Amino acid sequence: MEIQCKCGKFRAKLRAFPNNTPGRLVCYCDDCQSYLHHLKRDDLLDANGGTEVIPAYPADVKILSGLEHLKCTRLSPNGIFRFSTSCCNTPIVNTHPKEPWAGFLRCVYTAGVDQTLGPVRSRIMGRYAKGTPPAGTPEKFNLRAFVTVMPFMLKGKLLKKSKPSPFFAEDGVTPIVDPHILSKAERKASL
Repeated sequence: MEIQCKCGKFRAKLRAFPNNTPGRLVCYCDDCQSYLHHLKRDDLLDANGGTEVIPAYPADVKILSGLEHLKCTRLSPNGIFRFSTSCCNTPIVNTHPKEPWAGFLRCVYTAGVDQTLGPVRSRIMGRYAKGTPPAGTPEKFNLRAFVTVMPFMLKGKLLKKSKPSPFFAEDGVTPIVDPHILSKAERKASL
């Protein structure tokens, strides 16, 4: 499976996809909403403010082109690393060093994930949704979300799928581009 930004300057390949993914997930948290507002890409939020993410293992990602277009944002000094592109402002992936998780936003998948992966398997953080989220959306992270994601995470830990990550240097913790950490004012403006 290949992924790419909206204009196609950034491209990557996901090996072993879709075999090693828990499927389509939607998060309604205020961080995901703030990030997309900050990028001025709230067009990617669903009607209730949800962000669809389809995870892969970092070790299964190979950047094919456009590395020079990547930028990184963190909502706080300890926040997750959120990579997007400078060429067309496409959010690409949310990830963290040493974790077997690369949560690619739905918008970067180039073909057939709806047919390949079927419907959304889990939704979380409904307390931040705009309006009434789809039926069954929990207020926080519930047992269903845990059961959906934990086998993926455990397998990733056992198989050491967090490294190498194309988003971090060989040390596994230094991001390949210096992250911009949002100030309180920038974060407030993104709400």
